[in-house]
Amino acid sequence: MKYWLLTTEFPPFYGGGISTYCKYTAEMFQKQGHEVTVFVQDYTVQHVAETLVNGVRVIRFLPRQTKANEFFGYNAALSYEFAEIVKQYILKEGQPDVIEAQEYTGIAYYLQHFKLLGYPEFKDLTILITCHAPEFLYLEYNHVPVYKFPVYWIAQMEKFSIRAADILVAPSRYIMAETSKRMHWEGVNEFYLPNPIESPALQLEKIPEFEGFRIVCFGKLAALKGTLKLLQYFDELWKEGFKHPLHIVGGTQLMFHPEGVTMGDLVAQKYKKYLEAGLLKLHGEMPPANAKDFLKKAHVVLVPSLVDNLPYTVLEAMSLGKVVLASKQGGQSEVITNGEDGFLFDHNIPGDFKKKLSEILNLSSEEVKQIGARASQTIRKNYHPEAIYPQKMKLIEGFLADKKKKAIFPFVEPIKVKPFSVPVAQAENEMLSVVIPFYNMGAYIEDCVRSVLASEYEPKEVLIVDDGSTEQSSIDKLAAIEEKYPVTVFRKKNEGLSLTRNYGASRAKGGFMAFLDADDTVEPSYYSKAINVLNRYENVHFVGCWVNYFEGANAIWPALTPEPPYLLFHNMVNSSALVYKTASFLSKGQNDPELIYGMEDWDSVIGMVANGLGGVVLPEVLYNYRVRKNSMARAFTKVKKLYLHKYITEKHADFYKQYAVELTHLYNSNGSGLDLDNPTIEPPSGILSALPNAMKERIVSRIKRNKLLRSVAYKIYKKIN
Repeated sequence: MKYWLLTTEFPPFYGGGISTYCKYTAEMFQKQGHEVTVFVQDYTVQHVAETLVNGVRVIRFLPRQTKANEFFGYNAALSYEFAEIVKQYILKEGQPDVIEAQEYTGIAYYLQHFKLLGYPEFKDLTILITCHAPEFLYLEYNHVPVYKFPVYWIAQMEKFSIRAADILVAPSRYIMAETSKRMHWEGVNEFYLPNPIESPALQLEKIPEFEGFRIVCFGKLAALKGTLKLLQYFDELWKEGFKHPLHIVGGTQLMFHPEGVTMGDLVAQKYKKYLEAGLLKLHGEMPPANAKDFLKKAHVVLVPSLVDNLPYTVLEAMSLGKVVLASKQGGQSEVITNGEDGFLFDHNIPGDFKKKLSEILNLSSEEVKQIGARASQTIRKNYHPEAIYPQKMKLIEGFLADKKKKAIFPFVEPIKVKPFSVPVAQAENEMLSVVIPFYNMGAYIEDCVRSVLASEYEPKEVLIVDDGSTEQSSIDKLAAIEEKYPVTVFRKKNEGLSLTRNYGASRAKGGFMAFLDADDTVEPSYYSKAINVLNRYENVHFVGCWVNYFEGANAIWPALTPEPPYLLFHNMVNSSALVYKTASFLSKGQNDPELIYGMEDWDSVIGMVANGLGGVVLPEVLYNYRVRKNSMARAFTKVKKLYLHKYITEKHADFYKQYAVELTHLYNSNGSGLDLDNPTIEPPSGILSALPNAMKERIVSRIKRNKLLRSVAYKIYKKIN
């Protein structure tokens, strides 16, 4: 089997849980004779670097295979780059049998979109998503503003990856229970499969000697890891006369956002007297070999997480024969049998930690070793690759044997369709009707028509609706177009863009329909790709794409799948050039003539989505928007925008009320939604907002990998915030 693994973390540059999992998983499949490839981003390589590590091919690629970093924030761009590098290797080597990716930061988001939207290189892929550390859950416990951009959008990417997975694997039931509380879960079928770890089964005589009362907490200082709770417990113990120190081994540079300081600084300030008295010892990060030796000497290893998946700290400590005292708030509660091969305490029961710690410290040396031996045997029996591999293969083979394409697109925010009628003639025919509203656009109409006629899709009709043009040259040009090209022209009195579009839609004969402004153009494959999606999914009623601004501007706008609540905050899609199921548009999407200054197309999308008629976006540039000096968009003032927003929100008040809480968070976290059209990047007030995306990306990457730079960055952050 050809098995590809996508990850943001892989040794030797990373040593956390995801990195450890990927190492063990890749080697597990390789040892069973499978052809394993790991893809990981690396800003130190020129383009792509391939190495062989313990029989596993590791492809480190520079995430600059495309220009996504020019219009996306770091995480969205990285997801697009993962899709691109996978495409390159598929074209070179053929498709793998399985691609596995983490849900963390949504790195498979665009890979899954390309698959679900029917792109040839991707459409037959099997994508397995393993839930490791969903940011939308973990950052909540770290007290991070989760509605601030781009954090909010990263959460949407993660949620989509979970919902769109062919196979969704969770190492613990706990993490799935917590995750499912924070997103729509209907239609999601998860499987529980623990993480693998290479470990011996230590017999009693092999259990290492420990130093009495050496209490060790392994893990970076973080609120979600229970650091602050643990220190509260020890503060009480030390005040009561407890004389034994607490050793904490792990990084100290994680930011505690509410105070604008690092966790290390916070702990140093708050617990200064215990540090000076030698009761609290912060050892910082250690090389793996040193950490292992330090761990072996522990009397008890503490894992006080407030939320966790299946922490490798627990698996590693137990495999070494150590007694672990862990919280029940995580997948560790599914590993440990309390009192048999470890101990569990509950943060929600006052005094429970103190009680369990006392119980452990009062055990005899022989009892400690016996529990350690059972712990080691538990890990060897249940978590060794020899135990995990057959379970994972059974899961994969079961899916491959009965592989089915999704008939329902996995929207993050699924909305039930409200009944509407479908004309039989339109429901059954495959014709595309392209409606072009026209008003004094003689200088541009021929380019527009030629682009539509060059479309790969057939059958189609082109309907031009002249909204009472007054410019003689435009009237003459339209007459010439009517003679020269296979188009149908309708002429009516001037009523404005909204009624002109609606008029054209009412004359459409096709089961599919598209609008295109007379000064814009489309790429040849747009309509065929869009209609392929419309035919595939019963719950997709319109399709958009990315936008190329030309003439008066030179930029790309990456439209996004339009879903609430962000759809109600700002338009997300190229709403003036969508491709529809005609009946769906006529039922719930007709343009409102009261919106005299614009935004009628955004209002149309809101109306459709509110009625369960959702749409998707093809993640590539297929629509060219001409930016003219005298265009409607250029005449948009803030006053006009505010007037239109007021009208739209009041018109769709019931829909807005459904998302009032989330919209309040979005406004409080990011400011006005009038001009924030890209949630993948930091709002203008952000510390890096003035820099080009590519430069921001390089800075963030270097800061993450350099301890000194992280320290400096946190100090700057603290000064600014």
